[in-house]
Amino acid sequence: MSQSALTMDVRQPHEHASIIDISGDITAASEDELMEAYNKASSDRIRAIILNFDGLE
Repeated sequence: MSQSALTMDVRQPHEHASIIDISGDITAASEDELMEAYNKASSDRIRAIILNFDGLE
């Protein structure tokens, strides 16, 4: 099995919600990338952050 690079894309379909689309291969070493995506997805107005795992290997 080949290892795919991890990518996280943040989108905001609603003013009070963000979605983090995660694709590739997530490991324990992915914490920094996940926290960076979380910080991009969060703000004072955001009430929900959805993690979309559909693209995981």
